[in-house]
Amino acid sequence: MAADIFAFPWRGGRLVLLLLLGLAAAPALAQRPVDDPVFTVTNVPVEASAANPLQAREKALIEGEKRAFDILVRRLVADADVERVVIPSDAELEMMVKGFEFAEERTAPGKYIALLSVVFYPDRVAGLLRNAGVPYVDASGPPVLTIPLLRTSTGVVPLAEANPWREAWSRVSRAGGLVPTPLLRGDEADTKAIEPEQAFVGDVAALGKVAERYRARRVLVSIATGESEGPFAVSGTLYDLATGDKLAMPARANVPADKLTEAAVQQRTRLEEDWKSVAALSRDISDVLVAVVPLRDLADWVNIRRRIAAAAAVRKVQVQALEEGRAIVVVSFIGTRLQLEKALERQGLGIVDSGAGPSIVAR
Repeated sequence: MAADIFAFPWRGGRLVLLLLLGLAAAPALAQRPVDDPVFTVTNVPVEASAANPLQAREKALIEGEKRAFDILVRRLVADADVERVVIPSDAELEMMVKGFEFAEERTAPGKYIALLSVVFYPDRVAGLLRNAGVPYVDASGPPVLTIPLLRTSTGVVPLAEANPWREAWSRVSRAGGLVPTPLLRGDEADTKAIEPEQAFVGDVAALGKVAERYRARRVLVSIATGESEGPFAVSGTLYDLATGDKLAMPARANVPADKLTEAAVQQRTRLEEDWKSVAALSRDISDVLVAVVPLRDLADWVNIRRRIAAAAAVRKVQVQALEEGRAIVVVSFIGTRLQLEKALERQGLGIVDSGAGPSIVAR
């Protein structure tokens, strides 16, 4: 019950509870941010000063929620559209906050420092974006298995061995984001499936083995070259095992050891922007596509239908006819035909137009 009271969307009530219950007890009352990860922003650094630590904590909460909202908008909306989002007032923003949690709290006379995590109401944030006419993403992208490799003058470091680049990626992966980036664990099964040198050169067969284990269709081989003290040259390649496509990650040179996390964030941001280009759809545009799906057997049909339904733009798949060797489907989608095609590509599918009409085929 206390957690529900603490999450009430009015600032004064939260401050009264802090005053009554004390700074030490308050974190236990905050509603834990365990909801939709897309609408959860974690570990926002906050720091504030006031007449006493409790007032400083409340000030930090207000400013931290604003920063968390800015991070959320940049997560959900393409860079070109961020400026179109109307910044809500403090009262409006508070109504969008479902819960929050402080961690690593430190206090001094009149000062408060912590990390703040905030859960937002998805429907309320989505409403603000729709009212602004801004396309946005409302779901996580498919996971990208990430293999952080450190190459030194003696060669590529073993997969399971701790190193600064792996530690940087571990921090980024734990922080979450729009595209999950699970790290290759480097356990016995992994080391039997792939050698670090195979990952380094992009051995697609070996990458496919570990990707299957992690149920991922895409693999990011992220490379830092340098000695343990730095500086490093950072690069990487994203392999789409379903389509055979490869995408080079932004490269950076002379990265100091204390900036490796920033370099990993840059690569993950590239993954998120790629996902947003497919999944950030305008809810004001919708259409249907009637298409033929060539089939080999029933298992083939089950697999392809699942992949069509999983595409970001697709809202409904209806079967008009199921015949020997083919199915005829009606695909309801939002966004444009081009966005549908890109979304299907992410599922290893393509649209082929012919005289008989469009067909959805496996690539």
